[in-house]
Amino acid sequence: MMYRKFLGIFALITTISILAGCAPKPQVEIYMEPVVGRKGAEIDAQTGSISVERRGVQITLEPLDEVELFELTEDPRINPYLGIDRWGNVEPLYTVFGIHIENRSNSRVIVDPTAILMDLNGEQSASLPYDYFKELYENLEPRTVAFYDPGYRRYRYRYPRSYYRSPYRPYYHPYNYRLGYQYYRRYPYTGYRLYDYYPDPEAANHERMIARETVFDGGQLFSGAQRDGLLVFDRLDIGATDVKVILPEVQIINKKKKRSKSDFVFDFRQVVNVKE
Repeated sequence: MMYRKFLGIFALITTISILAGCAPKPQVEIYMEPVVGRKGAEIDAQTGSISVERRGVQITLEPLDEVELFELTEDPRINPYLGIDRWGNVEPLYTVFGIHIENRSNSRVIVDPTAILMDLNGEQSASLPYDYFKELYENLEPRTVAFYDPGYRRYRYRYPRSYYRSPYRPYYHPYNYRLGYQYYRRYPYTGYRLYDYYPDPEAANHERMIARETVFDGGQLFSGAQRDGLLVFDRLDIGATDVKVILPEVQIINKKKKRSKSDFVFDFRQVVNVKE
């Protein structure tokens, strides 16, 4: 009797340990820090944000790391900006900035939904609109992925990074495996594996709705109005260092309908968090 009781307690402890080990664990590996020097830019050292004000219009950009993106949703399985592997490791899929706009003037302000991210080499990319995510999550069908993976346990991520950039990426959750249906088989005499993945349309729809609610889509701000959202870019290469984010041709229209345009520019530096 005591032996059976001991086995039951041991099994319970083992199960709890396994579940805890698989729980998502966001860690900051790459982050953005503000760069001092641009005229008119104010830096908040606590949040790492940069604020620029012109003619009564203030725009603030704050870079979001893995931990901050993780906190956007109560359920990490439906976060469109993160990939989570079977061991609970969290990887950001995009480079994301929070944007906050305040119109403190008596004028009307029009902000374009597209921002530009540019590195020191002149490579630039536009922010991703909601339509990108809408198309990504529509018409989901079973998909097969093949890749060379000998001894995959040596690698942190079980799938290539490009595979995580879709709603087909696998989710492993200690309390609900409903969101990850997948099977694999090997090519004979090779190191290739074929993975068949069947996405959950309900989970994908939740991700699409979160993108709809959070992606910045521009707009018109009247006097006293404020606007928040996320500027989502393709993930920066790990080798990129100094970058700048540009909100091009923000329009300010006064009561006499005189129109002026200004570029709001923000300088950041991408830093790799080296673990000792």
